[in-house]
Amino acid sequence: MLRRAAPQRQQSQTLILNRGCIGSQHARMTSLISWIGVDSRGASSAYIASDSRITWSGGGAWDHARKLFACRQRPHIFGYCGDVVPPTHSLSQLTELIDSGLGPGGSQNIDTYAEYVTSILDSAFRTYPMTAKAKFEVLYCMRDGEGMTSRFHLRHITFSPDAATSIASVQMPPHSDIIAVLGSGSGGVRQSLNKWKASDVGGTSRAVFSAFCDALRSGDDQQSGGPPQLMGLRRKSAPHTFGIVWKQHRYFYGTGVDKAASPPGVQWFNERFEICDPATLVRRQHAQPQPRPAGI
Repeated sequence: MLRRAAPQRQQSQTLILNRGCIGSQHARMTSLISWIGVDSRGASSAYIASDSRITWSGGGAWDHARKLFACRQRPHIFGYCGDVVPPTHSLSQLTELIDSGLGPGGSQNIDTYAEYVTSILDSAFRTYPMTAKAKFEVLYCMRDGEGMTSRFHLRHITFSPDAATSIASVQMPPHSDIIAVLGSGSGGVRQSLNKWKASDVGGTSRAVFSAFCDALRSGDDQQSGGPPQLMGLRRKSAPHTFGIVWKQHRYFYGTGVDKAASPPGVQWFNERFEICDPATLVRRQHAQPQPRPAGI
């Protein structure tokens, strides 16, 4: 049974969950955020970012986990936190289904797609062994239309062995801002976001991503760690999965790629959200510098 939750209405119009996304006794994962970029003409981009760490309740951590998924051809991106196995496999399958045209036909309606996405994930979750079931949460971002008439949507979908699956619509603010913070690291991420928001670059995409990277680098949440992962949607084209320059190394979906080629189709960012040269690992020539504000 699917339950549509009421839209999240908070003063900041941001979905912030201070509780951790509790995983199974085997593995769990931790920090997940989403934000929207708005320029003078309206909403221009939407992003999802995560860390790369899985932790086990019995001890141990692994910093090479993929947490974000995107269609190759269609404007749909996903991220998750909580239990690991069901969403990792199901989201991989789901993006292939949508790209292969096996989704809800030619519809670009967010509610139609959200119901479809949730039904696929819920069907898999219901058949998962009861002894292994644990809660996980998915952020699903979709763009309908293209160009200046396009619109971005975000849904927060929750799967739990103790409650009905729910879909919550997250409101999009009229300015660039964070719109969702999930996971055990959400408290530290929010504190970092507040510092950056009060700076002279507050309210920008680079402030959000920099704040997220600061929270990861701090190590305050032991269940969050490894290199950040980042993907986004813009007004046109398919989703973008971005390479990350982190601690003088290159990462893609949390995997180190220092010895790999540098195809022109992959854009690279550092933790200050500067466009980087993947060969030199420094800001690309003529790219906009994004200096760290004084006092942060």
